[in-house]
Amino acid sequence: MYRMPQIPNSHKRGRKGEHAVETRLSDISNIMVPEQDVGIDYFCELIENRSPSGRYFCVQVKSTKKFSNHWSGSIKKETLVFWLNQRYPVFLIVYEQASRNCYWASIEDMRQTLLNKLQSASRTVKVKVGRSHLLEENGDNIQFIRKIKKDGTLVNALHGVPEFISAGGYVGSIPVLSLTDAMRVMIRDKVRLGLDYLIYDYILKDDQKNAYQLSHMLTQFDHGHYDHFLIHARICRHLKKYREAEENYNVAISICKDDPNWNKRKGPQDPSIEDIIAMIEDEKAKFKVDPEI
Repeated sequence: MYRMPQIPNSHKRGRKGEHAVETRLSDISNIMVPEQDVGIDYFCELIENRSPSGRYFCVQVKSTKKFSNHWSGSIKKETLVFWLNQRYPVFLIVYEQASRNCYWASIEDMRQTLLNKLQSASRTVKVKVGRSHLLEENGDNIQFIRKIKKDGTLVNALHGVPEFISAGGYVGSIPVLSLTDAMRVMIRDKVRLGLDYLIYDYILKDDQKNAYQLSHMLTQFDHGHYDHFLIHARICRHLKKYREAEENYNVAISICKDDPNWNKRKGPQDPSIEDIIAMIEDEKAKFKVDPEI
């Protein structure tokens, strides 16, 4: 006689945990369940003043019978990498069956620790969730909401998107953050790209004065890209600032000559660094510098 398949208690506990967490999250967010389970149980949009806020966060749920001071679980490294690369902050929420409580922890708070542990030889990493942060049922969960916003600001910074924080009124603030090297690089790249957009927009509008001001600012901000100095030289030529144009052509050429990696990394359709230098020198030679200007 064949036995019917058995439903393990861990499966039932897991479903209870998801239901408990989903019920609590529904009070503060719109919940979306991904079609495939790849390490995120819920994508959520925070609700503010009964309206969608455009502020998103991710949640992974774990369930357990009971734990003492903290819950501890082994998480696959690929899952941790997935969490750390999310565009929105990730939270791990543990449902304790004995108390029917839900406790949350911020993955963003663990970022550096997790990055260090990813260097180990093991296939998994131990992650802990304590009892400090309770996701309340029928509560305002102000602490959790504040953390969602704070972590969102950090994740935005990590992706090079500075965020102006508003308390809902006219006056806001810029968060004072201790940036990691990765955050610093991303933000600098976004600032550089944003200035490029504005410069070309002014050129298209034939507003050479504002284009000059921003291109000059960009050459001061970032000395490592020849194209900043090349566009500034062209704007200077248009404004008949010939001596300044020549100086910036020379800087652009110097940057190219000092670049040992361009030819190694360029695509098959990209010009060689020698071709770029020749182009800049040819363009520079086509105008006569007036020493008085």
